Amino acid sequence: MKSKVGIALGGGGARGLAHVGVLKVLEEERIPIDIIAGTSMGSIIGAMYAQHPNVNALIHKLETFFSSQDYDSLGLKYIVPKKEQNPSFLNHLVKDVTQRIVINIAHSRTGVIKTERLAEAVALLIDDGDIEDTKIPFACAASDLNSGQTILFQKGNIREAVTISSSIPGFISPHKWDGRYLTDGGVTAPVPIDEAREMGADIVIGVSVDANTFNDLDDPSILDIISRADQLRGKYLTRFQLSTADIQLHPRIEDAHWSELLRYREFIESGERETKEKLPQIRNILRKKNSIIRKLFY
Repeated sequence: MKSKVGIALGGGGARGLAHVGVLKVLEEERIPIDIIAGTSMGSIIGAMYAQHPNVNALIHKLETFFSSQDYDSLGLKYIVPKKEQNPSFLNHLVKDVTQRIVINIAHSRTGVIKTERLAEAVALLIDDGDIEDTKIPFACAASDLNSGQTILFQKGNIREAVTISSSIPGFISPHKWDGRYLTDGGVTAPVPIDEAREMGADIVIGVSVDANTFNDLDDPSILDIISRADQLRGKYLTRFQLSTADIQLHPRIEDAHWSELLRYREFIESGERETKEKLPQIRNILRKKNSIIRKLFY
């Protein structure tokens, strides 16, 4: 009897594409994954792999999507912040006016990108069907805005569940579901370690793609300050959850906005590098855990 190996794929927007690199190395090294739990981008990549456990096919599907009109229609290129060198007075003025417009819009809307757009993108990447029917057992996390609980989707329509899990607060509207108001799983479960154990994993590989450092704020706006405070809160919650994993992977990705999906090759490579560096540790922990299981049951 072997230990069940689960992998918990954390959220992080575009940086979450590093999960593909992690899965690629594990697949090449024939390290089996028995359970997948995902949050936000981790739920998208996790669902794709759980349905079709072939990384090369997954990468091909991503490349096709990122070069399509469907991707362009999401308008993410307009969200990526521009890096200004020595901004002029006019730049500051435009920034201030833009901030005021965004704040006014925020009073009447619950998201910037329509939920339907995200659902359409998810439908292009993930086959329709139920979570229970994936080739590798899969679940994804969402956060209940009223109770503060993490909701783990282990059954039901996989596209709907992944769309809810990936609904970044402030950009995608929350979802009304079974009397709850659900948003991105990263709010309460940035790396779903506990959820992978709940699914039956004996050993959990936790993958966090949060930034190690942040760029210094220079003349920050109100929105910049709110965003940075949320980043810091998320960083410490993520690191706490990651610390509970048996194997901790943290691909080194700096200075990446959540919407910069077209940098996917760079992010995939970072996941590969981190996993290759940790291979001796991964094999050692798997060997020890399997040895304990054998002693207990034989």
